Amino acid sequence: MERNNQSPVFVAVIDDEADLAYLFREALNQIDGVEVFAFTDPSLALEHFQANHQNYRVVISDYRMPTMTGMELLSKIKDVNPAITRIMMSAFEIQDELFQECMCVDKFLQKPVLMTDLINEVRMLVSKIQILGTNRIS
Repeated sequence: MERNNQSPVFVAVIDDEADLAYLFREALNQIDGVEVFAFTDPSLALEHFQANHQNYRVVISDYRMPTMTGMELLSKIKDVNPAITRIMMSAFEIQDELFQECMCVDKFLQKPVLMTDLINEVRMLVSKIQILGTNRIS
């Protein structure tokens, strides 16, 4: 993926299961021009996002985590920068009403997710966002 500007494109993966967070990070690192961060603590992920929100394009969060649910995290991320694409992942079935209440989830992926599907989804989102960004009038 060719980039016209110098600012990095960040993607975050938040899952309290460290092996999954790092597995997803390694898979997404295959996308050119993207720097992927893996977090097992949603509070640390939020802190990093707040400090670097201008570089983020996609945030992927597990639903069930200690201290903060994925829904709470994505809602706070939306408050900081509503332009970020927010993806919820879960092995559990989640009621649609939850998504409609907070309006903080752009896409839902059911675990187990195929790595190729995850990579293709994030690659498409990052490409689409970069293309939209090149069409802006300053």
